Amino acid sequence: MFESMFLNGRRVAPALFLAPMAGITNSAFRRLLADFGGYGALTTEMLSAAAFLRENPAESSFSRRRQCEGLVVYQLRTSGDEDLEATFAKLEAQNPLAIDLNLGCPAPEIQCRGSGAALFRDLVRLKQVLARIRACYKGTLTVKCRLGDEQERWREAFLERLRLFEDFDVHAVTVHPRLSTEKLKRRARWEEFPWIAAQTRLPVIGNGDICTPDDVEEKRQWFEPLSGLMLGRIVAQKPWIFREFAGLPPLEVNHAEVWERLYRYTLEDLPPERAIGRLREFTAYFSKNFVFGHELYKRSLKARDVVEIRDAAMSFLESRPQLAGLPRRT
Repeated sequence: MFESMFLNGRRVAPALFLAPMAGITNSAFRRLLADFGGYGALTTEMLSAAAFLRENPAESSFSRRRQCEGLVVYQLRTSGDEDLEATFAKLEAQNPLAIDLNLGCPAPEIQCRGSGAALFRDLVRLKQVLARIRACYKGTLTVKCRLGDEQERWREAFLERLRLFEDFDVHAVTVHPRLSTEKLKRRARWEEFPWIAAQTRLPVIGNGDICTPDDVEEKRQWFEPLSGLMLGRIVAQKPWIFREFAGLPPLEVNHAEVWERLYRYTLEDLPPERAIGRLREFTAYFSKNFVFGHELYKRSLKARDVVEIRDAAMSFLESRPQLAGLPRRT
């Protein structure tokens, strides 16, 4: 499964995508993933439409892109109040595989700005935003969303939005099958993938809690109707994981070297005072590789600068810590 898919006539092979993750999928992390390969396309962090207009894309860690990354999707959040025409012109100049509209982020600080899940909820405003986008941008457009708000009645509203996406020539829909009110501790509803894919002519990309190829194989009937997969938190924990999904030969991983490489990449893109926060974000996920990984994360939190966080990480990682097993779906 997922050897390839076409996105507005462009082949993505394998049909494996990186999920946008705040604080993680910056230019340094995407560069690290490019070292390992196995993916079809990477995705930026969620970009603020207003902030992106003020940035230099060649220098910003959010939007800076290297040739080694290959195909890259630029994800955007907007309420519709921003200058979308200027934003999309600037994004299109980056030669993205696609521009993705974030309609799923449930974070209160995002929803209070009228974007993410709040825009998905507001059908009238969503239609206006899509109309404005399509009036100025004819390129590849995708959306990422959740199921909606209501436990029992989400399907009707979801179908309305699928029809809207089709009407405005959206090229693919990525679905994280949780309600907008649910935290990540509640399991993703993979069993809804077949129903969703059957309701639309658009390619559907599945996202949410997918950690191993066995997850997909064991629930093959739920994943077969999909056109692609999007992997999130497991990639931050194991930046080489795409290789497993793509069936590439396994690599011998030196965890200390991987952490230290991201450290170097991050400091190339960010000043030390900003880099330390990104390194802590990454370490929170990377520490899950180890039985006593909480110790690694605690040490990163105590570090006062990038020198201390590197020393703390190397001290732990070079001690040959015991590896933990992969998370399993229950």
